[in-house]
Amino acid sequence: MVNSGLKPDAFTYNTIIDGYCKLNMVQKADKILLDAQFRGFVPDEFTYCSLLNGLCEDGDIDRAISIFSEASGKGIKPNVILYNTLIKGLCRQGLIFEALHLMNEMQQNTCSPDIWTYNLIINGMCKLGCLADASTVMNDAITKGFLPDIFTFNTLIDGYCKQLKMGEALEIVNTMWDHDITPDIITYNIILDGLCKSSSADNVLETFKAMMEKGCIPSVITYNILIESFCKARKLARAVELLNEIQQNGMHPDTVTFGTLINGFCENGDLDEAYLLFRRMEKQYKLSPTLATYNILINAFSERLSMDMAAKLFHEMGDSGCPPDNYTYRCMIDGFCKTGNIDSGYRFLLDNIMKGLIPSLTTFGRVLNCLCVKHRLREAVEIIHLMVHKGVVPEAVNMIFEADKKEVAAPKIVVEDLLRKSHITYYAYELLHEAIRDKKLLKKKHGSRNGHS
Repeated sequence: MVNSGLKPDAFTYNTIIDGYCKLNMVQKADKILLDAQFRGFVPDEFTYCSLLNGLCEDGDIDRAISIFSEASGKGIKPNVILYNTLIKGLCRQGLIFEALHLMNEMQQNTCSPDIWTYNLIINGMCKLGCLADASTVMNDAITKGFLPDIFTFNTLIDGYCKQLKMGEALEIVNTMWDHDITPDIITYNIILDGLCKSSSADNVLETFKAMMEKGCIPSVITYNILIESFCKARKLARAVELLNEIQQNGMHPDTVTFGTLINGFCENGDLDEAYLLFRRMEKQYKLSPTLATYNILINAFSERLSMDMAAKLFHEMGDSGCPPDNYTYRCMIDGFCKTGNIDSGYRFLLDNIMKGLIPSLTTFGRVLNCLCVKHRLREAVEIIHLMVHKGVVPEAVNMIFEADKKEVAAPKIVVEDLLRKSHITYYAYELLHEAIRDKKLLKKKHGSRNGHS
């Protein structure tokens, strides 16, 4: 356009700059602004607001503050939109004190904060867990005639519920009613979830009934919370009944519904019913199990040492396009090691690494312990090689060798020597071998003494 001899007007420049900012191309917008200013364009509030918003979205808060100051320096008096844009950016970065300072500056510059200013500050405080401060700001806003929206109320209630401060959360709900703001299904779900985690199933059910009496229609999320509450109370039959209730109300259970139920039965030790629910989920409800669902069952079967069932589910995961994660492998490896099947445990550890996953220190240690107890030096050294190669070097060797709890055949000094090096020395190998031999001799010696006594 410029090359054709046409001179863009302020509207055109602002539209282009705003467009690039919305596309997260703030540097390009910056260059256009510099070129525009060279050609006589004078940026206005809209220009700076676009740049501020783009920079805040990009996380470049320092540049945003600089642009804000530049606007003031060029005679542009920041309006509430400019202030709110920067306050939003500061709150996103967790810079709540800076945001509060800016809000105070607004008032000093005779630019009154609006409801969005308060909403931003309250939400920012809630994200940082500063709930008492957020409540103070909210009360201040209400005193000044600004009523926070339901999203802000829900954010504050959610903050209190996450800290299990149910009294404070319910006080906020009462404040909503006092100001003719009707709690929505999100409000009730937050409260129900908080009660589920902190209270009895009876309290959850009582609140659910009160919600229904107020005419608030439950969602699948609501039922999932109820199911979790009944599962925690070991009222599993009632939890299963809610499956039918969900459908009667024109909704469909989801993977969270079944995951919660399956976990409830697993924790109750009823793995048969958990497995039946798992199959029912697939066949009757046409829901594909998630990684979380598989992990719940695999962990339960592994803890029960039913490794055939755990292995069946593990292989089924791959066939159904749901690849196992580190937790899945850890459950399998733990189960195999506990049953004395070190060959499978060792194989699963190698497969874990081959998949590009780095096992935890605990998982490495589990296999390493078992190999040492079985006096299988070669594989033990290979495991330590892998640990060094993957950068899994413990700060405390005790985390691997719990000598007081297990028959571990290597003293800490050996492992320290092995893990300090990028290769396994012959000396270290000999030390490990001698440690195993000494452990066996010591065990025989104690056995002989016990036999003669």
